Amino acid sequence: MSISPSVKDKLRKRYNADFLSFHESKIKDSRSAGNRAREMRTTIEARLNNGKALTASPKRQCAALMNFYQGRNSAAQQQNMERIWRQIISMDLTYIDSCAHSERFAQFLLEHGEINVISSGISDLYGKYLKASEKELRKAILGMVQTDAEVEYTQALAMERRFILHIGGTNSGKTYESVERLKKAKCGVYAGPLRLLALEIYDKLRGAEVPCSMVTGEEQHIAQDSRVTACTAEMVDLNVEYDVAVIDEAQMISDPFRGHAWSRLVMGIKAREVHICMAPEAENIIRRILKRCHVKYDIVRHERNTELVFEDRPFDIDKDLTRGDALILFSKKMVLDVAARLELQGVKASVIYGNLPPQIRRKQFEMFLNGENDVVVATDAIGLGVNLPIRRIVFMEHLKFDGKSKRPLNEFEVRQIAGRAGRRGMYDVGYVTATTEAGLEHIKRVYPMRHTIEFAIIGFPQVLLDIDQPIDQILTSWYNIKPNLDVYRKMDVKEMLIKYRNLYGIRDSIAGFDDKRELYNMISCDVDLGNEKCMSMWRYYCKTYTADVSVKFPVFEDVRGDTRLERAETYYKLLDLYNQFSVRFGKIMDENRVVEERLKTEDIILTELGKSKTFYLRRCNCCGKLLPIGLRSSLCDKCYYSVAGARQNAGYRR
Repeated sequence: MSISPSVKDKLRKRYNADFLSFHESKIKDSRSAGNRAREMRTTIEARLNNGKALTASPKRQCAALMNFYQGRNSAAQQQNMERIWRQIISMDLTYIDSCAHSERFAQFLLEHGEINVISSGISDLYGKYLKASEKELRKAILGMVQTDAEVEYTQALAMERRFILHIGGTNSGKTYESVERLKKAKCGVYAGPLRLLALEIYDKLRGAEVPCSMVTGEEQHIAQDSRVTACTAEMVDLNVEYDVAVIDEAQMISDPFRGHAWSRLVMGIKAREVHICMAPEAENIIRRILKRCHVKYDIVRHERNTELVFEDRPFDIDKDLTRGDALILFSKKMVLDVAARLELQGVKASVIYGNLPPQIRRKQFEMFLNGENDVVVATDAIGLGVNLPIRRIVFMEHLKFDGKSKRPLNEFEVRQIAGRAGRRGMYDVGYVTATTEAGLEHIKRVYPMRHTIEFAIIGFPQVLLDIDQPIDQILTSWYNIKPNLDVYRKMDVKEMLIKYRNLYGIRDSIAGFDDKRELYNMISCDVDLGNEKCMSMWRYYCKTYTADVSVKFPVFEDVRGDTRLERAETYYKLLDLYNQFSVRFGKIMDENRVVEERLKTEDIILTELGKSKTFYLRRCNCCGKLLPIGLRSSLCDKCYYSVAGARQNAGYRR
């Protein structure tokens, strides 16, 4: 989607006109002219070599040299300057073509005659365009979006709604009581943070013979006689009127990427009776939002059903491991490594991590529940919602990599995970420990803290897509406009912008790229940005979705990976993407095949997890010894210092 030939012709004429009208300081003599010509050619050559945009200097010098040689009737030198001038125009046009909004930038230059394209570098001119565009866009956004987020939900605000706030920590029964009320609803909905939780509620309601449907971003099970729908938070239909709604894990309202789904539900759910289940830190923000919505609410406080005890000494995996322990780490690699070590000791472990499909997580839970496996080895994916009979939580690490740096666990993370210890009737006391003195000291210190959520996240208002500006500029400008109220913050648009940039380079191949609503639908797809196979398939769908009534069905044999387990996990994500994209864009979907392939893939994953895990043992790349648990380096300390010392000595000899 580079600038059109007609616009390029207009720009060339504009450059030539500005060139003729530009008056640079006169050159005194041939020697000065030669020096300036060499300086100009050196600058142009350097810019060509490093791919950088031209500054104003070579343009000015070319104009001055042309005037100098014209005055001396030097035809050869004039022709040389004309050739260089054409090169300069070509370089600037190439830069304009590479800009994110090339056509708009070109039009900006053509419309603003007061700007002389010779007197400024092209990147400076692009900066002027962006600044002017941002000012115009900001004005348009402020003219279209209300400062009060609640006014978007006028129909819900007009209803007589009663809210019941269930406030308590993990293992306090708040969700249980809410779901018991949901069972009696004539038309009800459950909204939770995880597909696994929606599935658990769906099964629980069906087990109680309540006709129920399930709707998540990846799958839908619709019952004709359904009275209740179990959903992930983003999938709740705000156009339906319910008599009972349950909003679970409402502390998620402050999550920068997903919190807007909970804000939307609290403000906009059309239900006469709304049960909101939350950790204590969310109480303040939920009450503030409800006060702004002018609705009545009651508070029910829930206390833990079991005592929680922090152990006095660090945990030793070789001596202290007992049935009912849950060992917590913060990466799939570490989870499989520890599970493999336990296998060498004859200990069977259920493994839980984020990449596992919900059905596999549930089967791993069941194997622990029925005593087939002795312990659980898990990431913090264990921290939301699902109740297991865990005797003791063991923090194998107390530092977590959050995408930017390795940091200590915060109080919310510690409480969510530690609170899983204990189960009334089985383990009336839950225990918590860590593998190091520092780790134990840290979790003991932060657990009692009462972090209060100060703001809720609000979502992007899609009405802004009607503004005649590129979608990435709209998203960025909207995000940068701070809300007037300290109750709200904007959702993080970083991932959508990454996906937009992924599509921009292939925009000429995407039929819907110029339709901002279609494009928004594409970039708001839930895709694993770190999985290139998933990203590749998503880009392919974006390019080809208009070609047929269906999008391409993924094939397991096309998926590559280091292990069969890794291939199966990626393939399951591709099946989810196929489902999601088909639903979003109204494509005919082979639902039976999706179900069959999911079942096959789940069997592969379960089989692979049931095999020996010694392949996943983390060994030193140099000496082959087992690495200490939690060590991120691929070398043991001895080899690391040996290699570092050898490099240092080699450097000294050089």
